[in-house]
Amino acid sequence: MLTNPQPYQAVIAPRPSQAKRSVPRSSKGHFVGQLVYQLRGKPQILSFESLLEYHAALCLIYMLNVVEVEEQLAPLSFRKPNNSLGTHYFDFRATFRGGKRWAIAVKPERIAQTYKFKATMDAIASAAMPEVAQKVSVITERNLNPIEVHNAKLFHAARKVQTQVDEVIQDALKNILKPMRIFDFLKQVGCNGAGFFSVVRCIRFGHALHVDGGKICSDSLIMSGQVE
Repeated sequence: MLTNPQPYQAVIAPRPSQAKRSVPRSSKGHFVGQLVYQLRGKPQILSFESLLEYHAALCLIYMLNVVEVEEQLAPLSFRKPNNSLGTHYFDFRATFRGGKRWAIAVKPERIAQTYKFKATMDAIASAAMPEVAQKVSVITERNLNPIEVHNAKLFHAARKVQTQVDEVIQDALKNILKPMRIFDFLKQVGCNGAGFFSVVRCIRFGHALHVDGGKICSDSLIMSGQVE
């Protein structure tokens, strides 16, 4: 059971956006904004210019083994299919543990499937690899699994550590050797709804196994992540 209040935790100011071109912070006609994530020990601001970019950013941030996500990279010069010179800003670049980098252009499916865009991206990829990244891809709404988007949003909402609750949950999880609903587990521990985000963090960091997959919710089945 939780008996003591949470200790005070100092707020750390996030690092500014890494975007190499101006990204509007507000718009009457578009979904734009900023989010704050933390992968390398200090909060980092990331800017986005559409709902699709927002969803793509969250999925990248909470992808396994990703250690950094940058937005709006420095302009890349490339030769267009008509042989004229062009400039491209990749929307994101994800860096994985081990150093591999993945550059990403985010576009609606209706644009990504056009011949002109595909030909242009081929030219951009040729110019980008391997100096900018070892892999270049285009992400559209078809590439974003609604389940992964849901869980990424949940991981983001639960990103702030609650030391006392987390310790209780992690310790109790060691004894859950068979699948159990999150709701029942929290009731057994005595945390109830107050421990849900802590369980989400445990799933993210491998302390708990999300046994049945799908969207993480109170009915999801979990068990200890330490089971061999």
